[in-house]
Amino acid sequence: MNLIITGCEYAGTTTFAKAIGSWMRSAMGGIQEIHDHFKLPDIACYRLGRPAEPLNNQELEQILGWTPKLQEMAQRQSLMCHMPNTSTADDYILVDYHIGDAVYGPRFFGYGQEHELQGGQRSKYARRTEKHLLDQAPDTILVTITASLDTISTRMASKPHSYAIVQSKDVEPVLAAFTQEHENSIIPNKIMIDSTDTTVEEMVATFRSSMQPFLSIQDRRRLAMLKN
Repeated sequence: MNLIITGCEYAGTTTFAKAIGSWMRSAMGGIQEIHDHFKLPDIACYRLGRPAEPLNNQELEQILGWTPKLQEMAQRQSLMCHMPNTSTADDYILVDYHIGDAVYGPRFFGYGQEHELQGGQRSKYARRTEKHLLDQAPDTILVTITASLDTISTRMASKPHSYAIVQSKDVEPVLAAFTQEHENSIIPNKIMIDSTDTTVEEMVATFRSSMQPFLSIQDRRRLAMLKN
C-alpha cells in the first residue's frame, strides 16, 4: 500500500503515520517504510524513526540559512528520490511529501512562486509530481489530516515544535491551503480525516473503513491471509 499523509503542522500527521504503520504490521504483515523528513529544516533522510545521527542544531540552522534556491533544490531532489519505485517495502508511507512542499515553500521559504524558473509554481509542480507518482503507483492513497483552528492552536501552545514552520497567525490560511491542495490533487483515491476531538485509534478506524474502495487486489489478499 502506498500512502501520502499530509496536513497542517500540529494536525497529527506524524502520530497518524506511526499508528497506521503499526496497524499495517499487525493486520497485513510485510515491511513498512515511513519517510517523514520533508519539512524544512528537518530534512535528514530516515526510515521508521529518527536517523542514527540526526541533524544537530547547527546543521538545522545552516539549512534555514540557505537561499530559497538551495532549499528548493534540496526539496525537489528529495521528492524525486522518494518516488514509490525507490522502495521495496510492502507499504510505503510518505508524510507531507509534495503537498506539504506546495503549501510551505511559497509561504515560508520564498520559493515556488508563479513564473519562477526553478521548479515553477509549487502547486503546478505538485500536479506534475503526481503524474509521475501515478505512473508508478496508481493505487496511491492521499490522506489529508485536518483539525479545527482551536485544536491546532491548543496543540501549538501546549507542545510547541522545535523549528516550527506554522505560527498562530498562519493556522487558518495554512489549513485552507491544505484543503485546497487535497481538492486539486489528481490522485483519485483521497481521504480526509478530522483529528479534532478524535483519538488516534478512532482516526485509524476511520481510515480502515474509508480505504476499502481503494485497496489493491494484493492488499486485499494480505489482509485476508492474516485474518485467516
